[in-house]
Amino acid sequence: MPRYAFLSLLLAGLGGCAIPFGGQPSPPAPHQPTLVSLFDGSYQGKVRKIGANAPECPGNGYGIAEIGDAVLTLPYQPNLIFSVPVAADGVLRQTVGDTRIEGRVVQNRLDLLVTSGRCQTRYRLGYVWNHS
Repeated sequence: MPRYAFLSLLLAGLGGCAIPFGGQPSPPAPHQPTLVSLFDGSYQGKVRKIGANAPECPGNGYGIAEIGDAVLTLPYQPNLIFSVPVAADGVLRQTVGDTRIEGRVVQNRLDLLVTSGRCQTRYRLGYVWNHS
């Protein structure tokens, strides 16, 4: 096959992929949040001790939690850091030993309740920023 015939066939085949002369390219698709990006970010706010029977229970004060790749990371006690998947509806639940965490992300609020045989702590945190 002569070189020019091959080049003509190649260009004819690629011609269907090009934007026609004077045509407009398609607009980009609007951003659609994914489960991974939907809740990701830093959350900060109030921590309130509801019930405690042990000195190592977290006290009242200020709390921070992170959600990244649809997984909540919450340092609850020095020897217990939660890493909990967040469902598409914002619900999260996990039990580690005798300690249970449950909660939900709604709009820009993260509400959590952490319960063990000796402690019960409520977190009411607000979305601060998305660091990804």
